[in-house]
Amino acid sequence: MQPARIEHRHQAPLAWSELPQGEWLAAEIQERLNLWCPRMFGYHLLKIGALSGRLSCASSPVRHQCTLAEAAERSGIAGLADQLPIRSGSIDVCLLAHTLDYAGDPHQVLREVERVLTDDGWAIVSGFNPHSLVGLGRLVPMLRGREPWRARMFSPERVQDWLHLLGFEVEQFEVFGFSRLCRGSRILWWRENLGRDYCRFLASVYVLAARKRRMPLTLLPQPGRLRPPLMVPGLARSQPG
Repeated sequence: MQPARIEHRHQAPLAWSELPQGEWLAAEIQERLNLWCPRMFGYHLLKIGALSGRLSCASSPVRHQCTLAEAAERSGIAGLADQLPIRSGSIDVCLLAHTLDYAGDPHQVLREVERVLTDDGWAIVSGFNPHSLVGLGRLVPMLRGREPWRARMFSPERVQDWLHLLGFEVEQFEVFGFSRLCRGSRILWWRENLGRDYCRFLASVYVLAARKRRMPLTLLPQPGRLRPPLMVPGLARSQPG
């Protein structure tokens, strides 16, 4: 298993068109956002990364939405995903579209997301699955420097474990992309339908929505200990006067 933390960051794509089948990938993720976002309420929605900023969350009731990315172009906030310049507990929804795939320290990114989210806040995460045809392409040396094979690719099970350790509960989980996603490939709907029904673990892309859970730390009142009676009923007898 590859280590989660590395010393250098991978330069993330600035647009979906830089990825093979990128427009199709964005449309599939957008379809999930259109279904899930109406359930997410609050005041502030933060899109982390340039790819996240190019997706729409217009179906969400959250009206104040902004993008944080390293490049100032198309972003409202310039910053790093692992050092969010955001006040703790102030964001209701965070969108990370393939942000972890290009992060130097994905653990720290999720810790920062947990920090800035309000209680019961939402994190929407998408990424490439290394246990797929796309993941197998990383074994070919000539492909490692190209998109999407230069992405780090953490399995959805591993990402869910990280989220659970941070106190998140995964409420939505979808997969798609049962092909190599290379520029010459054709996405066949029969392949997608069969893959979702029988080979979900081989999907190239996963999308999940997890909710931050915080239980109140209110101590329950403990019943006071009853002192044992001085006399046990049935053993003490009164003497006739």
